[in-house]
Amino acid sequence: MSLASYAQLLDTFGRSIGLAGAAPDADGYCAMSFDDLVVHLQYDDDTVTIFSRLGEVDEDRTEGIYAMLLAANLFWQGAKGATLSVEPDSRLAFIADRRPVAQLSDAGFRDWLGGFVTIADYWQKRLAAANAGGALWEEDGDGASPAGPDPTTMTRV
Repeated sequence: MSLASYAQLLDTFGRSIGLAGAAPDADGYCAMSFDDLVVHLQYDDDTVTIFSRLGEVDEDRTEGIYAMLLAANLFWQGAKGATLSVEPDSRLAFIADRRPVAQLSDAGFRDWLGGFVTIADYWQKRLAAANAGGALWEEDGDGASPAGPDPTTMTRV
């Protein structure tokens, strides 16, 4: 697939939400805002990467918040397939995901982006709450677990 295929996905998605003319720049970059969440999209080597900045990790709670984010990355379950990370020098937290363009239909792109916005919004709010002194862990039947959207996302075989 090509940059043109990615551009077509953006155009179709943009028109579906009333944003005619949604397109990447010459480098394959595009950003969209969904309420207070900015989602960055970058095309490179037939792959689309989407990411959002979640906010800065409070210096006084760094260790606990890092542990919460790391636990949520376990088999990607707390981030619904995306990856949570922190830039060490700035303590700025991110969520990111990527997919090959060839695997994305118009509906698949819309669903992927919609799901990403939902989980990124969740983690943006979760980080803000943790920074404000909120709980990092919640009790479940098996002991402490990271507070997250749905801990039962694994498939049993």
